Amino acid sequence: MTEQASNHYAEDEISLLDILVTLAESWKLLVFGPLIAALLTGALSSLWPKTFESVAIVRLTEEDAALLHAAPVLDPLIEKFSYLKDADGIKDDARKELKKDLIFAIDKKTKLVTITAKASTPGQAQALGNAAISGLLIELQPKGQEKVLLQKTIDINDRAISGGEDTIESIQRSLKRGALSDQTQESAIKNLVVINSDILKREQENEMIRQKLDIKGAEVFVQQPSLPQRKTSPKSGMVVLLALLASGFALLLFVFIRKAWRNALQDAESASKMARIKSLLGLSQA
Repeated sequence: MTEQASNHYAEDEISLLDILVTLAESWKLLVFGPLIAALLTGALSSLWPKTFESVAIVRLTEEDAALLHAAPVLDPLIEKFSYLKDADGIKDDARKELKKDLIFAIDKKTKLVTITAKASTPGQAQALGNAAISGLLIELQPKGQEKVLLQKTIDINDRAISGGEDTIESIQRSLKRGALSDQTQESAIKNLVVINSDILKREQENEMIRQKLDIKGAEVFVQQPSLPQRKTSPKSGMVVLLALLASGFALLLFVFIRKAWRNALQDAESASKMARIKSLLGLSQA
């Protein structure tokens, strides 16, 4: 029993030594290979297309922000920023690509909307953000029948206000002349209060409607679309690190597979199996 344990320990020791020998034999490949791969990847990453992000923060509802990806907002942008040309004139493909470069997120606490525009240059990213938000604000304006109904409401209120003001003026003249009885004067004063209240209500309603009809402007911005100073991708440091780790693992695997292959060729039984594998794969020599 002790002898078996001793033999097992010896086999483990030999296996560990074999691993160390294999690593020592290929140390140059394992050290310099990943370094060269990382350097080449770092050099190539500088040639990859850069991405810059312009960020804007606006006071809009989630429903309003969702219109950012609506066709009436996207279509002018895909033509202005060459997405349609790059998509060979296919609008659906151009819209999909633009949606990737034009994203929004809602802050659940502040209820503010963050709009991020991506492009290959800082200026283009900012221009895309400005154009997208301008298009969105235009789209938020009432249109068609809704606009007509709102304008009609303003006209109705204006006529009611004008009529109310004439009525107030008439009542005030009667009160000044003292031509009314005490009871009639009391009733007239109550009417003045009611009419004034109605006029104020209609004026406030008209003001709200006019604000809705007007294009929103600077008041919606917490932060205008920024001019980015640094690229967001590719991140050279991360790319180099990943290349270093991936190439190191690949070379380590290659070294051990190569060692196993050589050992297999030296063993008679393993050599027979290797020949069989080559035969099945059509790699055996004629």
